[in-house]
Amino acid sequence: MRSDDSKRRSGLTKRTAGGPPRVPFVFSVGVTGHRTEALSNGDAAALEQRIEQALALLRTEVLALYARERAIFAVAEPRLLFVSPLADGADQVAAEIALRTGFELQAVVPFEREIYRRRLAEASRKRFEKLLASASCVLQLPGDADRELDAFVMTGRATIAHCNMLLAVWDGLPPRGRGGTGEVVQLAITGGTPVLHVPVDREASVRLLWSAFDPAVLTLADEPTVERPANKANVQALLEGLLLPPSDPDERKFLKGFARERIRHVRTRIEYPLMLAAAGIARFGTKDIVDEHCARQIREEWKQYREGCGSACAISAPAALLEDAYSWADRLATHFAQTYRSGHIFNFLFGAIAVCLGLSAFMAPDLRLEFAAAEIVITMAIVLNAHIGSRDEWHRRWLDYRQLAERLRPMRSLKQLGIAAPDPPGTITNPVPRRWIEWYAIGVWRALACPAGSIDKAGAPRLAQAIADYEIRPQVAYHQRNSLRIDRLDRRLGTLATMLFLATLLVSLATLLGLALGAEWVDRYGAWFTLVSAGFPALGTAVFGIRFQADFGGDALRSMATANTLGQLEQELRKEVTLSRAADLTEQAARVMLGDLDEWRLVNQQRDLSVG
Repeated sequence: MRSDDSKRRSGLTKRTAGGPPRVPFVFSVGVTGHRTEALSNGDAAALEQRIEQALALLRTEVLALYARERAIFAVAEPRLLFVSPLADGADQVAAEIALRTGFELQAVVPFEREIYRRRLAEASRKRFEKLLASASCVLQLPGDADRELDAFVMTGRATIAHCNMLLAVWDGLPPRGRGGTGEVVQLAITGGTPVLHVPVDREASVRLLWSAFDPAVLTLADEPTVERPANKANVQALLEGLLLPPSDPDERKFLKGFARERIRHVRTRIEYPLMLAAAGIARFGTKDIVDEHCARQIREEWKQYREGCGSACAISAPAALLEDAYSWADRLATHFAQTYRSGHIFNFLFGAIAVCLGLSAFMAPDLRLEFAAAEIVITMAIVLNAHIGSRDEWHRRWLDYRQLAERLRPMRSLKQLGIAAPDPPGTITNPVPRRWIEWYAIGVWRALACPAGSIDKAGAPRLAQAIADYEIRPQVAYHQRNSLRIDRLDRRLGTLATMLFLATLLVSLATLLGLALGAEWVDRYGAWFTLVSAGFPALGTAVFGIRFQADFGGDALRSMATANTLGQLEQELRKEVTLSRAADLTEQAARVMLGDLDEWRLVNQQRDLSVG
């Protein structure tokens, strides 16, 4: 049985029985600041008081927001985290204040703890040990003691990766070299993380810096358009933008709809897999009917990932919440993709069959009533199919849940690397969630908190290799298979449509020839000729409609382009890379996969199931 603390670390939270996991309420503050020698000229007591006031204001407003909006989040206690590198000076001072204020401390250190302790000033070592003992987790990075500034840059990057807001105890000046507070602040702002700036100069005002304050362009800390006074109203507005779902009523409705989703254990719409089987692309089987096949594949794939990447490095990055959320999104996306595609095939195919039935009355006049009734039934079925599909939003739910799943999947590798992070929601200039899926995904990332353990120099390339094996390579293989399969389907459907039109042409030519020669068989089989000459074009047009609506050819090209780009990143990960290089490559791979998905969504979002 897990303890309550380990449940919190894993991200497991209670939720409505049978539904997707809700996002836990987690707010994390990171810190960067000057070392002791840079703070010695100021009033230390006054600076500590300003830090304490800033953190107390944050805590008060965060908890007040949670109290107002708790129905949106998981049924669990809110978590307030504080991520600190524990360097002497501002890092240690702020960490002590954060603990007193009610934050949970998580430490990120650039070297193995004993090496780091020896490099600290004598007066800071006891504080360091005491703070380490108070931390709920400690992440040790493979910094090079001979390249200390680079190690501090890496630590700053890790701090930003695991916080929602950066507390900067800073003189406000531009970077004066590698690894300084100014560089970390710039990393935060350019990455979409808001900064709470507590100036070293007691005469200067505490302020908020955030690129979302000037969403037109990306500006840095020395531009007034990105700053606001750190008063209650501005802190409230910033926290609402960071932590709450988009205010758009439709997005709120979609989020509530996702919370009410349930897994369909049996899929009744099987037209699409039947078409694949008929085209010789894939065998039809229980995998197309029973959800358990999809669920089992996800469990096995995540187990392989945990075993492969977990053995590469001594890092504990509990991802139970992430796996659960991904499983729900992926299974729902699979269900609605098959349902939506089957609905389109039904409409196109039975529309053509209705035409053929109408023509069949010429061959069997005695059954004209029966054919007319069948045609009415099919027409009503098409209208009803389109109505239900539009009403239940099969199309939108498929696109949303697929995007959510693919946003969540790479987070396991980004978290495992310790210093990597997904791109912010929204845009780089306006990092505020615009869609519920962005809010949900970044909320899950926040809830995963900071990993614990140690990554040494030898472990970094092993971890990169494992990510190449268990994250990137499977995606390359999937896109290659998908491209070949979809291209083959597109070509075969194209061949079928061409054959139907050629058959129509041949029958029409035969009819003309028979009429010219006065052949008896033209009158005898004229009704059949009419059926072929009018029915086959209807069937050919249906096949063309299925191809056009699904854009199989475009999907094949996009999948192959994505496979090629990911393949290049995979090869780079297999080299003897540093942790920073591995993080850059993995972040770029996540970007490539999401970019492919965004393009795919743009192509498909207007192709709903309506018939009008």
